[in-house]
Amino acid sequence: MSPQKVMMTTVRKKTATASKSSTIADAMNEDYERDEEGGDLMTITQGSITYKSTTNNSPQQLDYYHCGPHPTPLQSQHPQQPSSTSELILLHGAAFTKENWKTSGILDKLCDINNNEDGGDLSISAWDLPVSATGVELRDAFEGMVDKGVLSGGAVTFVTPSASGKALTTLGESSVAEKKGNEEEQQHSELNVMVKGWISVASGAVLKTSDEALLKYVHDGVPVLAIHGDQDVMGKKVTERLVELTMAKGVELEGRHPVYLDSPDEFVMEVIKFMEENGL
Repeated sequence: MSPQKVMMTTVRKKTATASKSSTIADAMNEDYERDEEGGDLMTITQGSITYKSTTNNSPQQLDYYHCGPHPTPLQSQHPQQPSSTSELILLHGAAFTKENWKTSGILDKLCDINNNEDGGDLSISAWDLPVSATGVELRDAFEGMVDKGVLSGGAVTFVTPSASGKALTTLGESSVAEKKGNEEEQQHSELNVMVKGWISVASGAVLKTSDEALLKYVHDGVPVLAIHGDQDVMGKKVTERLVELTMAKGVELEGRHPVYLDSPDEFVMEVIKFMEENGL
């Protein structure tokens, strides 16, 4: 593929605003009750599921935070039908956990969006999925979340800081392998069934992924946002490659490798803008 001119947006830090504190519910049932009663969709709940890993054929535990609406039974039964609910999944880098999304105030800021919407239509989950997870393991965890009623089963937007990007790049590689199979089966590849949008935050695995695997995101119509910090040389290279091959929107924020922690307000702004612009 011929090189394209790399276009990136540089966003400078604004004055930080205090994040709104949220109450942690003791159990997921409380959240279901609040939703049914038209309660506070900003409330962050924590939970845990056990799903079967096809990689090692054993049960795996996945802890998570969640806020926003849960899928209705109809959405769960027919995940491919259009839904008014947007679903966003936050993974984490090697040196971090789901807790960093909460302690940084980013999870609060994203959940707070539901307070500004009529009825609230943004479902957000922060997962403690290991950074070693491949696309296969991501699929297993995804299906486990659907089974437990946390996700609808429709395609979602993934945020993959640093090493967690491996799950999305290997998903692209496996989708390329599927091209050798039946054309009809290709239309239902794991990539376009699971991924509606991809927000890469200096995901180093991009630099080791084949062009063909990254181009699969273009082929499947998956929009990509590539974010990096102005002090992160490797992250900038990731953004440039995604801009060139996937037609990603490239954004540079003030900060280091974990730039979302250095510029949380600007990060949230870019995430929401990207989701709105692409109908995610």
